[in-house]
Amino acid sequence: MKPRNIMIMAAVVVVLLAVSMFQKMSHRRSVASSDTSALFDISFEGQEINRIVVARGEGDSTRVVLERLPDRWVARSAWSQPADSRKVEELLDALDGLRGEFRSESAEVLTDYGLGPDASPVVVTLYGAEWQELTSLELGDTPPSGTGVFVREPGSDAVYLCRTNVLGKLGMWQGPADPQNHNFLDLKVHACERQDIEAIRLHVGDQPSLSMEKVFAAPDSTGTVDKSTWEWVLVEPERRPLAKSKVDAIMTALTSVQAADVADPKGSWEDYGLWKADRRVEIALADGTDFELRFGAARPAADGKPDGVYTMTSNDTTVWVVKGFKADSIFKDLESLLPEE
Repeated sequence: MKPRNIMIMAAVVVVLLAVSMFQKMSHRRSVASSDTSALFDISFEGQEINRIVVARGEGDSTRVVLERLPDRWVARSAWSQPADSRKVEELLDALDGLRGEFRSESAEVLTDYGLGPDASPVVVTLYGAEWQELTSLELGDTPPSGTGVFVREPGSDAVYLCRTNVLGKLGMWQGPADPQNHNFLDLKVHACERQDIEAIRLHVGDQPSLSMEKVFAAPDSTGTVDKSTWEWVLVEPERRPLAKSKVDAIMTALTSVQAADVADPKGSWEDYGLWKADRRVEIALADGTDFELRFGAARPAADGKPDGVYTMTSNDTTVWVVKGFKADSIFKDLESLLPEE
């Protein structure tokens, strides 16, 4: 081969290598740059968000609908149960000013990111003060390494990698999943201080009820009773002292009863095991009021919903689902509450 031809071929190879390197560097800059773009074309500042819909696929069973009322948020998809306003505001804060790193604008590779009509992305849609749709965002797969989620606006082929933990704010810690109402609900069943509880009465099936009362020291010279310290005594079915630490553990469990989910309040009380429930606890409070908790049948975990025990209070007709171990921490037999000899 003539030297001239060799030189021409070498020049061509150099040019091709230079073009290839330029393309790789350009691609790397476009997908790995620290520069980010805003993902929403609206400003949350001064814009009242009245509704949030989180969906995956078609049908109401895979939708969570949150709506703002004048004084609180509610989950319309969970029998208008009050939502946890803190969780809703944290979600809105995460979406406000959301930014992402550009990854692709090819429709052919949308499914590689878990996005598009042939995938099953999670779709978050926000509605404004007049209930008009403001914007939507699709959340696809998480990256193989590192944190974040691939996102796009529906109808757009542009894919971005968002590093904000949006999926976590939706309760999806293992990646995209069907949205669940319980991740957004206010699940506080009952809350009070230890000093508020002065007596506890346990009912378990046909067993004799256990009635326990606090006993305080005698009043001082001014007639004041110090209620910051106490002992526990059994008053029914017989009078005898109880182990303070053991009854205090029951009392502590009753000061903060948190549910894992709610159930349909129009469901059958018989099916829930709440009609003439086998396990009931009555609490006498220092302000002279009483409070009752009724624990019914067990609910198995299914379709992303947690397991637990159907529970109702004397306050309203909400049907809660409380974890079984929390209920078990309240109901103890007499022998387990007696002082150690």
